[in-house]
Amino acid sequence: MPADRPPSPCINVCRLGAQGLCIGCLRSGEEIGRWTTMSAQEQWRLLAELAERRKTYEVLAMEVVERIKAELGSSPVVLFMKGTPDFPQCGFSAQTVAALRALGAEFKHVNIFEEPELREALKRFSNWPTYPQLYVKGELVGGCDIALEMYKSGELRKLLAEVGATR
Repeated sequence: MPADRPPSPCINVCRLGAQGLCIGCLRSGEEIGRWTTMSAQEQWRLLAELAERRKTYEVLAMEVVERIKAELGSSPVVLFMKGTPDFPQCGFSAQTVAALRALGAEFKHVNIFEEPELREALKRFSNWPTYPQLYVKGELVGGCDIALEMYKSGELRKLLAEVGATR
């Protein structure tokens, strides 16, 4: 291994993901904290390990995306939410469920608190940073505010009827 120190693997996306690793560089908090005190050899060794982690992470990310696609294909209406329809864990999820129920909608829900990897991957998949996320026929409709606006205007009723999701 070269004696020169490698550049830091940090790419300035410093946020710990569900597995306790930075979503940017894939180091643990402990590895990030120790980076400057590691020997050059330790740093090079960690970079090699990070390359292997990235391969594993990419495979896992692909598996989670496939799971998201399977969820979206399992029902005409899918709500990714905090909690469950009977026990929502945030006001926005509760309001979205209430609008769907007021329309007599049949929908599948996914509790994002049960699957941290899915929760993080869905934000990237949808390019939508918050929950709940309402999908109709696999397409993102939006979050709570959009769902409520559509409910008030009658658009949501029409959309749900078009896909046969109302009783």
